[in-house]
Amino acid sequence: MSERVTWGSRLGFIMTTAGFAVGLGAIWRFPYMMSKNGGGAFLLLYLLTTLCVGVPLFIAEIMLGRVTRHGGILGMRQLTPPRSPFRLMGWLGIASGIGILSYYSVILALLLVYFVKSLGGAFAYGTDMAALSPLFDVTSSSVGALGLYVLMAIVLMGGIIRAGLKSGLERACKYLMPVLLLFLGILAVRSLSLPEAEKGVAWLLKPDFSRIDIQVALDALGHTFFAVGIGVSTAFVFGSYLNEQSNIIADALIIIAINAAVAVLAGLAIFPAMYAFGLTKAAGTGLVFETMPAVFAHLPGGWFLSAGFFFLLIISGFASGLGLVEGVVGTLDEAWKLGRNKTLFLVLAAVLLLSLPPLLSYGAHAPWASIRLWDRSIFVFAEYVVTALLMPVGALLMSVFVAWKFGFSRFAEEANKGAAGCCRVTRNWKPFIVAVVPCAVGTILLLGILISL
Repeated sequence: MSERVTWGSRLGFIMTTAGFAVGLGAIWRFPYMMSKNGGGAFLLLYLLTTLCVGVPLFIAEIMLGRVTRHGGILGMRQLTPPRSPFRLMGWLGIASGIGILSYYSVILALLLVYFVKSLGGAFAYGTDMAALSPLFDVTSSSVGALGLYVLMAIVLMGGIIRAGLKSGLERACKYLMPVLLLFLGILAVRSLSLPEAEKGVAWLLKPDFSRIDIQVALDALGHTFFAVGIGVSTAFVFGSYLNEQSNIIADALIIIAINAAVAVLAGLAIFPAMYAFGLTKAAGTGLVFETMPAVFAHLPGGWFLSAGFFFLLIISGFASGLGLVEGVVGTLDEAWKLGRNKTLFLVLAAVLLLSLPPLLSYGAHAPWASIRLWDRSIFVFAEYVVTALLMPVGALLMSVFVAWKFGFSRFAEEANKGAAGCCRVTRNWKPFIVAVVPCAVGTILLLGILISL
């Protein structure tokens, strides 16, 4: 690459990075993690881990990209001597990004299917509830039909990324993000207007401290990595497209604030409605597919609301997927020097191939549904490997590198370039950068491994 491309505008960077960070992490994954971990208790831990761990790591990763003007592989080669273990950061980011896309594409395909079903009135007001019950199992187990939608999602993401940073990714996210926020706000207002909705709000926002244990803490930190997008190459690459006049601290805070707000809005759109109709919370990856159609069947105009809801999820999913693809392609393109189009084709081909095991194992009646890996389905195991192992290991390497090799003084100097006002790294950050973040990530990673044994 003879000349590094740059963002067209600050708004474009914020909207694109927010779209990548928000994605399905805030709207698909966050509700089922909330349901699994007791509502407000998980929300509290998630916000704390995001503030204390996610923010410093996110700023550090963007900063390293801006300093090196490269993705994670060449960037860490530039900053470290040969055979340094910290060079693994770039490759771990590639593995994490492709790993997420492998099962993420299956969820995107399901969203496309459910959007089409919504338009056809499958979840209209008064729909027979008994008919909805087996729908998810049948749909998620229809490997052939779902596989076509997986291919469609991957090809669409490839077409947008092929158009380039400004004309493709940045332009798409500048339109997608405002539409996402608008639709989500409408759904949240409608949910909050239902009778008994306050019970769902209380469950969402009032922590039950008795539910907090090591597993909830693990899930909260793991979700922070997933939701903020730490250690998947993208933040590193996005930072490399910035100039030194950009205020990365303020922009990172805005992006993470948008991410947290969207997660809470998603909870307000889903849980009050579930409580209003006395629906059992589904604690699993199928929550939005199994429970939300039942909610829409209780609401006048259900077909329209369901179509809007799944369209919203499609927007968030593609915004995040595009960021993941750009991070992987941008990193490998400069490392392999094969040309951007060839690299894009190889990455998408790998994603398509690796999506087959999650696709074949996701539904209850899927061909590989009975296969268990450490008492997990292949789909859940793939998610576990990425969010509980690959991303935390990458985050640990990055936190140790910034704290003890790059150094706090240089971190503060580089991060503060372009900064203004109160959005600056000060001496008060040093304990978090040097001790709190590395220790927290290392401890949670170790406990996560021990618990899974």
